[in-house]
Amino acid sequence: MTIYSDMGKVRRSEWLKSGARHLLWVLAIICFALMSACAGPKYKINSYPPVAGNGTYHSGTLKPYKIRGQTYRPSIPNKGDSWVGTASWYGAESPNPTTANGEYFNPNAVSAAHKTLPLPSIVEVKNLDNGKILVLRVNDRGPFIDGRLIDLSKGAARELGVLGTGTAKVRVTFLGPAVQGQQSASIAANDGRYRVLLGSFAVKENADRARDRLSDISIERKGELYVVSMGPYDGPDKAERARQKALSEGFFDAVLRRE
Repeated sequence: MTIYSDMGKVRRSEWLKSGARHLLWVLAIICFALMSACAGPKYKINSYPPVAGNGTYHSGTLKPYKIRGQTYRPSIPNKGDSWVGTASWYGAESPNPTTANGEYFNPNAVSAAHKTLPLPSIVEVKNLDNGKILVLRVNDRGPFIDGRLIDLSKGAARELGVLGTGTAKVRVTFLGPAVQGQQSASIAANDGRYRVLLGSFAVKENADRARDRLSDISIERKGELYVVSMGPYDGPDKAERARQKALSEGFFDAVLRRE
């Protein structure tokens, strides 16, 4: 009897060990599946600027303009239209920079530039290289480089994982108009006087060349630099038209500045 009892104990012990091993395998498979799901690229960043229900666009940025001899014609797409192309990023323009529709440009904020989308508008950008998705505000013009679809601010590039790579393949989906005046530093109101800041030059002869190509030029000496600007103009619409003219003449760093 003792022999049979011991054999039963052995069988029960072997069964328990086998069951424990089986349970461990099941738990390992579940953990691996969960880790794989977490490691995958299917996630979104929580940044959702609002789409305006009955929003309007900045009228001065819907007019055709010419850069480097090429004419761009802004238009309003249908909601949900999307495009695949290359995204790049830009982190600074000039002192006191403003965007094409007169908003203050903060490189660490989440925004973007596009050649023809209405301003301001909301788009969803998906980085097809890593799966990251970001909803952001388009408030500037660019990038004026062949093969580039959209220019991200430094902050947007960081969120989408483009900061280190410089460029990425993305899908841009149009969501609709942005709410006007969302940025606290916006200067899009149609009042006040504005200048178009063209740049600062260390050599005066380079600053003087602006007079040969553009009108309303002013040159101000600041320390060792010659600061060149156009204007002033009454309201951002007139200033924006002057800025587009400056861009067409090769002054690609031209920005609006409120006096």
